[in-house]
Amino acid sequence: MIKSNSDLYKSVGYIVLALVITTILYYVNGLSLQDNFAFTTYLLLGLFCLWGSFKLCKSKKFIFAFLVFEITYLSVYLLSILLSLNTSLFDFIKGVAFSFVVFSLLACIKYVFNRITSVANSHILKSILSILYFVFVFVGLFFPLLMICYYVATGSLISSDIILALAQTNGSEGKEFFVSNFNYKWGVSFVILVVIVAVNYLLLNSIGCTSNVSDTKANKSNLKFAIFSLLVMIVSVFLALPRMDYLPYAVVKVTSRQLDNFDSYKKQKGARLEKLKTLTSLKLDDNLYDDGNLFILVIGESETRDRMGVYGFNRDNTPNLSKESLSKNTILLKNAYASWPQTVQVLSYALTQANQYSSIETVDAFSIMEIAKAAGYTTYWLSNQRKFGVYETPITVVASTADQEIWTNGSAKMEGVFFDEELLNRFPKIDPKKNNFIVIHLMGSHQKYEKRLPSEYKVFHGNDENNDYYDDTVLYTDHIVSEIYKKAKSYSSFMGMMYLSDHGEDPHIVGGHDPVNVNAQMLRIPAVVYVSDNYISRCKDIYSNLVANRDRYWSNDLLYELMVSLLRIEGAPNFNLKLDISSKEYSLDKNEVLTMYGKKHVTEYEK
Repeated sequence: MIKSNSDLYKSVGYIVLALVITTILYYVNGLSLQDNFAFTTYLLLGLFCLWGSFKLCKSKKFIFAFLVFEITYLSVYLLSILLSLNTSLFDFIKGVAFSFVVFSLLACIKYVFNRITSVANSHILKSILSILYFVFVFVGLFFPLLMICYYVATGSLISSDIILALAQTNGSEGKEFFVSNFNYKWGVSFVILVVIVAVNYLLLNSIGCTSNVSDTKANKSNLKFAIFSLLVMIVSVFLALPRMDYLPYAVVKVTSRQLDNFDSYKKQKGARLEKLKTLTSLKLDDNLYDDGNLFILVIGESETRDRMGVYGFNRDNTPNLSKESLSKNTILLKNAYASWPQTVQVLSYALTQANQYSSIETVDAFSIMEIAKAAGYTTYWLSNQRKFGVYETPITVVASTADQEIWTNGSAKMEGVFFDEELLNRFPKIDPKKNNFIVIHLMGSHQKYEKRLPSEYKVFHGNDENNDYYDDTVLYTDHIVSEIYKKAKSYSSFMGMMYLSDHGEDPHIVGGHDPVNVNAQMLRIPAVVYVSDNYISRCKDIYSNLVANRDRYWSNDLLYELMVSLLRIEGAPNFNLKLDISSKEYSLDKNEVLTMYGKKHVTEYEK
């Protein structure tokens, strides 16, 4: 206990000094916790807070509760080490400092609640404060609980990409994800969650009761100290959070920044369109027909070339593409890779100027839809994926640029789900005398696989039902893409079509394409270009370059460059021929092609 007012003032003085220095660092100098001085100050603040709460609640129970709380908070670093993730001692100590402040905050809240109930002597008030304190403890433990429980259930740590994917998912899709990946480990995870919360709550709830009720003067002094310390710690937590790199919070922080970037991309749409209007150099190549040209881009979902017959897989699940690939009109790219194993991140690059090889940010990047529209194409967006999630993404912003949007699933709900063949029924009525560009986004091999295809396409029966259903979706996608190609060729104005998948899939990994557990199968994708005889005769350079480069390595964030060339658009801003696989100037060899947003080389994922 605090023995005198001088001790109280001295203690308060230390904490106020630490808080003042921290405030100056954060709001005046703008230093971050990466700075050693700022980091040391915050660590000292954590130690001061811990010391102050111990002075209030000095007991063996306090020490035991503190140790259990620290083990809970810092276990995420042990998990990251087990998974061979990048974790430094510096990061660990920052986590320690943050946990000190959170624990001290909970200890001081408990002390104040105990003093209130001892004075009020009300069972109802005591029950209310107990429930409220349980909520505080759960919130205080939320970040480490999130990481620990996800690890137990999936064998990996939750990342910003996983949270981002969930944020873009509606309720029904979330339910499908859970059902597809549910196993006994999720039950174990829930039990562990209950145990961790219960143990920490019981231990924290037992501290803060050591003061002598008969010592009125000391109690008043301690209560003032506790309330003041509580305010100091609340302020310090809010000051530190924006710059705190405690591992679980850092994940949430990165996710928040990404969502902000998505919002910025949407807000900048008008500015980008206005800028395009000023580009007098933007025009179509003279080799195109004057009376109309049709181009189509088909985007698949979660299809890996490692499980496609046309790429050498031992099941004949691509009969149409295997036959078409023998034609001079079909160019199969043999070494295509995804830039990331999740849809939004992939298409944010693939459909825009942004890529792994340039400094152009997504928020400033023109989309292929914007460029095509500005160059004179009538544009269409057809999708069998849901239009609305919790958050809007660059994909929906790109789609909204189209002259006509067609969504088979135009709500946030999943009732009335269609198979991909519905897109053929809703194929737009185009004017063949105009230049038309159609983007079609399939549901493809999205989990849950057996729900993505009619029963007549469930033809594979082996020892692994999950693989069987996945291979069935590949067969069905082969049928759909072939039918779209036939539909396109029925128009005399048809010139070319591109099909590729956003990313691959491993049916036995949670979610199928978890970036934390990424493997080659999630990144190795199909990519194929179909061209008409008229295109071959009129655009011989593009055709011959594609044929010559079909075996070269390529990442799908360079789709924008390829489509601009296929569409024969000239004068596109910041266009780089060295990144265009349909150009003789394409310069990337297999050791230079990147994936995982530039953090890895694709050669690391070769068989």
